[in-house]
Amino acid sequence: MSRKVPIPGTEFSSQSFGAGMEVEVGNNASSEEIRSKFKDMYQILETSVKEQIVSNGVHVSEEKKNPSEKDPITPNQKKLIEKLVKEQGIFGKERIRLLGVKTKEEAKVVIKNLLSNGPGRHGEE
Repeated sequence: MSRKVPIPGTEFSSQSFGAGMEVEVGNNASSEEIRSKFKDMYQILETSVKEQIVSNGVHVSEEKKNPSEKDPITPNQKKLIEKLVKEQGIFGKERIRLLGVKTKEEAKVVIKNLLSNGPGRHGEE
């Protein structure tokens, strides 16, 4: 079992932690016994890896259980988009789309585009 966690204060870097285990199962073991041993092993390994991470001073957020989830838009990004949309007089579907941005990455792109367009260069699509 292994887990990568971001290195605080460093972009695009991570630190790996891991643990492994082997267990012998008898020839006469049932599928249920094998599953039970696997479940026990996994729990031990997972706990061990979490202990390694914590003992190295890394804070592990329980909020991000799914690594594919994106970081949500920040309140400041949301306020800036709202301000720029209002200043530039953007209405209709385009306004709804811009105000509906959900992630930090999307917000960065939208803000950059809004800043480069300047006021009065938008219309309803």
